[in-house]
Amino acid sequence: MEHPEPAVVEVPMHQMREDAERQEGRRDSEESIDSLDGYTVDQALETIGFGRYQLKMICVLGFFGVADAVEIMLLSVLSPVLRCEWGLSQFDLATLSTVVFAGMLVFGPIWGKMADKYGRWPTLWIVQFLLGWFGVLTAFSPTYHWLLFLRMMVGACVVGTGQSFILFAEMLPPKHRGKTLVLNQLFWALGSFILIATAAIIIPQFGWRWLMVLTAVLAWISLAFFRLVPESPRYLLSVDRYDRALSVLQKIARENNTSLPAGKLLQPAHQEQGKIKDMFSGPYRRLTIQLFIVWFCMTFGYFGVVLGSTEIVERTQMCDISGNVVRTEEHVSINIEDCECRPLSTDDYVTIIVGTLGEFGSLVINLLLMDRVGRKWTFVVNLIGCAGFTLLMNICTTRYLLSFFIMSSRMFMSAVGNVVFVYTSEVYPTTFRAVGLGTCNSFARIGSMISPFVAQVLLAKSIPAALAVYATVMLLTAINCIFLPIETKGRHLPETGVFH
Repeated sequence: MEHPEPAVVEVPMHQMREDAERQEGRRDSEESIDSLDGYTVDQALETIGFGRYQLKMICVLGFFGVADAVEIMLLSVLSPVLRCEWGLSQFDLATLSTVVFAGMLVFGPIWGKMADKYGRWPTLWIVQFLLGWFGVLTAFSPTYHWLLFLRMMVGACVVGTGQSFILFAEMLPPKHRGKTLVLNQLFWALGSFILIATAAIIIPQFGWRWLMVLTAVLAWISLAFFRLVPESPRYLLSVDRYDRALSVLQKIARENNTSLPAGKLLQPAHQEQGKIKDMFSGPYRRLTIQLFIVWFCMTFGYFGVVLGSTEIVERTQMCDISGNVVRTEEHVSINIEDCECRPLSTDDYVTIIVGTLGEFGSLVINLLLMDRVGRKWTFVVNLIGCAGFTLLMNICTTRYLLSFFIMSSRMFMSAVGNVVFVYTSEVYPTTFRAVGLGTCNSFARIGSMISPFVAQVLLAKSIPAALAVYATVMLLTAINCIFLPIETKGRHLPETGVFH
């Protein structure tokens, strides 16, 4: 069957929303293509369906999420220990957190560029190997400055693990993509929980260095599962490796006990692999700027909750309006900045673990909302919820109620983080999806780098002021999300950066 080649034009921004809203209607006509014309990757994945293969990928790629989470969450338990062992100031501790995110800022676009040029699979393998390597070296840090450098390199590797999210997203049928990608948060939550529980056992008995070794080894263990992970068929088609892409789709179909549609796998029009500048071209400019705001808020708020909650519960205090605290066990008023060195107690670890449970609650929120109200309004609900519970931490209350506020705040902010990964993976085309996610993830590290100075330095001066900063940023970002130009719920993943 002959079809005339469509004219290619760039559509201005005001038409992007209309294109997105018409996507659902176009899908029905696209799926009625005659078998002689062939089928797209999306049509192949829809025919194959969700089954054993996707469940296997959830477990395998989820393991990378566990390794990622434990390396990042180390920041929350390492600070109190190093303050005592090395006599570090609040500024020193904030700097230690910041250099991790500085590494992520620099290397995010680099890993994204590598993934779009050389493939998701080899990039992810290199990232996991180096993550384990620098993690182990961190355990042997002789001085504070060596620790700064090695944690920065760990951050440079952690940011690359986001390619596993893209690899998985590109293998899912549209109607299952949202809920399935939300499950990725389960493994981050699991990693966070494992880290805090392990730290409560290892640090008091063996010290922080052994904890560093154990967490680093997780990254190397994940390398054993790489033989189960194929390259993305979308990426393979985008670089003209047609036979390999077809082979991957056939393998997925066999494992799910289904078959591919009749006809030939259609190859999208060849286009050069994406560059960062593509994110700011034509209709993508406004979208990218708004996404940068969301990513900034997500990391700024998330690490504010993680690092700030540790600082709060460490002293088992109730706050007053001036930013001073009263230590309940002594009934005396002291300033946080002048608090003596005190390692985390068992009760402190329990409180932090309760806060970590909020990560699991974020799964429920997103599973209920994302495919009902869409990605944009899920952002809004989560950001407002997080802002509310963050402000409630100002209330002088019991440890149990404070734990609930921390857990709820972390739950909503974790949900924001999960949705922004899903949305970014869906909204950019295959040709620069990896560089898009990598660049957004990298920009987000500006928020991560600033956050420790609010959560660990400003909070030491005034708890109400620090929490007010976080809540304000969250509410402003919620307004920004209302005006995102595209809703990706139910959309097929775009293959190129050109609108037809």
